Order: sequence, then structure tokens, then C-alpha cells
Amino acid sequence: MTYERTVSRYLLIFLTVLVLGPITPVSAGGADLRVVQPGETIEVGHEPLVLDLVNLRNPDTFNPITGLRRYKDDNPAKRVEWVIGVPNDAYLKINDRAFGGKYGRYFLYSEKDGLLEHIIIFIPAPAATPAETATTKPPAETVIPTVTAEATTPLTQTPTPGIQAPLPGLIAAAAIGICGLLMTAGKR
Repeated sequence: MTYERTVSRYLLIFLTVLVLGPITPVSAGGADLRVVQPGETIEVGHEPLVLDLVNLRNPDTFNPITGLRRYKDDNPAKRVEWVIGVPNDAYLKINDRAFGGKYGRYFLYSEKDGLLEHIIIFIPAPAATPAETATTKPPAETVIPTVTAEATTPLTQTPTPGIQAPLPGLIAAAAIGICGLLMTAGKR
């Protein structure tokens, strides 16, 4: 009798590990945070990048960066060609769709401090070879910052939606729930 209980417990533990094993790396696999330095050149491709722009804030006021601006002929005295909104300068998730093909030198902008002295140069990442595209998975859907073609309206931060659990987290919760049901059913 105790032998049968031990086998069912070990079987349940084995099944739990088997179900949760593949899920854990998927849910933990996010993009690495990259701390950006002044004047840095960043290759932007289809995969999302997570940038930390806090080091580029105005050192006197330390106000947050609210936008990345591209000016005509890389001259801030001329008109703004492209603006990328920055809702959180400590965690900016960005990929090639945010640029609309307008790569180059971007000037940092703070709503409270105005144009900052630092720049970032964005270039397109090299195109993937056919062998790479056949083996890579399509990227997960990402949230792209607000992008406008003209800077006629001031940048505003959008409110963050409620916390949502990602799909792998839901799968893990469902697997744990099923294991719990099996355990209680096994005790009866």
C-alpha cells in the first residue's frame, strides 16, 4: 500500500517537472537590458531591443528622457523629421518598426529640459541570410513606443495598462492547477 503511494507521488513529481521544464526557459527569456552610452551606435533589427537611457539624462536635473528626435540633415536648428516617444527611459523596448526606415542620428529630448546634448546613432541590422530565417522563430509581439512623423504635439506618457500575465505564465499556472487536482484526486 505505501509502495503504491510512493510510486504515484514520484510519478506526479516527474510529470510536474516534465510539464514545467520547457515552460520555465520560455517565460524567463526576455530581451537583455542594454545600457546606452552617449554617441553609441546601435544596430536595430526585427528582434526587440531593451534600452536603458537613464545615463543620458541631464546630470543637473535628472529629468526623464521623453523622446528621441531625428532632425533634417542632423541639424537641431532645422525641422524635426521623426519622433519616437519614450514612455520609460529606464526600459525602452524598440525594434526596426519604430524607425519607419529613418535610421541615423537621434537627439535626446526631455519634456522639462528640452533638447539634451547626447545623441544615439541607430543603424539597420544586417539582413538575415535565408538559412537563418528558416531556423529562427518569429518574434513575439512587442509593444512599440509612440511614433509620429511631426513633432507638432507635445509628447505625453500613456498610462500603463493593467498587469497581464504572459502566455507561458498562464500555461505554468494551469499545469500547477492540474497537478494539484491530480494530487487531491489521488488522495481520495
